[in-house]
Amino acid sequence: MKTKKLKLKYFLLILITLLALGCSDGEDGAVGPAGPQGGQGIAGDNGTNGQDGNANVRSFTYDLSTVSGSFYDQSIPELTQEVIDNDAILGYLKLNGSPRLYPIPNTNLTPLGIDIRTFIELEKYSMDFYNRNLNTVFSVTAGQLDELRIVIIASTNRSGKQDDILSKLKEEGVDINDYYAVMKHFNK
Repeated sequence: MKTKKLKLKYFLLILITLLALGCSDGEDGAVGPAGPQGGQGIAGDNGTNGQDGNANVRSFTYDLSTVSGSFYDQSIPELTQEVIDNDAILGYLKLNGSPRLYPIPNTNLTPLGIDIRTFIELEKYSMDFYNRNLNTVFSVTAGQLDELRIVIIASTNRSGKQDDILSKLKEEGVDINDYYAVMKHFNK
């Protein structure tokens, strides 16, 4: 009896295997015609427009390799009264032999160990070199400074709020002390 059940199990197993292998789906039929276009869906709500951006950024580079003394005036005709009253004006110094740009004004400019104070007036950007630790003026020699870079960021709001531009840049994560970060932010 056991032998018959065992033979029957093998027979059924072989039969199922042959049936499974013997079946084929045949060839796929041709693709039918496209159905009609569905109706238009419900339109979504319009989003609110963002504030217009500002790409009015200008950058100027001046050679300072021959500058010497404790005070320096750079003539910059673009520093109009409107620019001084409304726009953000950022300054950076490149020291001779250094790949870095240092933001100015700057207290304790490490490579030189000095403070640099800046003054902006009509068509002029001035720098005063000072050694706060010794409480004396500092006289740079020709070759210590390499470049002065000035960045003027035009205000979109002409209300005389230069700080608004700088605050917005800081909120957006832009390090205004890093010249390259500022230029990258404005795709310059």
